[in-house]
Amino acid sequence: MHFEGSFRVPGKPADVIRRFADVPRMAKCMPGAVLEPQAEDGSWPGAMVVTFGPKKISFKGRVTPAFDFDALTGALHGRGAADMRAARIGVKVNFTLRNDPAAPAPSTVVDIVSDAELGGVLADFARTGGVAVANVIMADFARRAAEEFAQDEAVEEPVSTAAPQSVPLAAHGLLWAVIKAQFMRLGKWLRIVR
Repeated sequence: MHFEGSFRVPGKPADVIRRFADVPRMAKCMPGAVLEPQAEDGSWPGAMVVTFGPKKISFKGRVTPAFDFDALTGALHGRGAADMRAARIGVKVNFTLRNDPAAPAPSTVVDIVSDAELGGVLADFARTGGVAVANVIMADFARRAAEEFAQDEAVEEPVSTAAPQSVPLAAHGLLWAVIKAQFMRLGKWLRIVR
């Protein structure tokens, strides 16, 4: 599954890349992420917890980040699996930061390119709705990251990171967000066709 997107966060690109390098802080912004202490090899073990009503499914795995502070780029490589019908995922995310010259205050545009390999029960999901769900998750992450970074911009000094709080990713919330986005696209298309 290939995905490309972009979002904006407050702050200059050089500051934003340093904030992104604070992996525990960024994990707080990712819906459903649970992060464990960093391993000796530099990777971060953890999980993504997804709820389907009262049921919870935990995808356990690890992610390895890499950052180029001078080039304002980064990459995340992750693998995970769940015991649910051999569900497994491998993902590579590359991002580039650039200044947003149109913004009234310092702002950074984050351009993302992601390729994911989904196996087991997730393979069908990738073909039918994976990109739409990725858009919803990216929008939620962008909103949370913007709120987190706005605190730094207000005090002009990085805030110390608290322990990440895990909130499961609710599948029904994702579904409704995807449906809403599809209706909005349909509405725009209908306005264009008229």
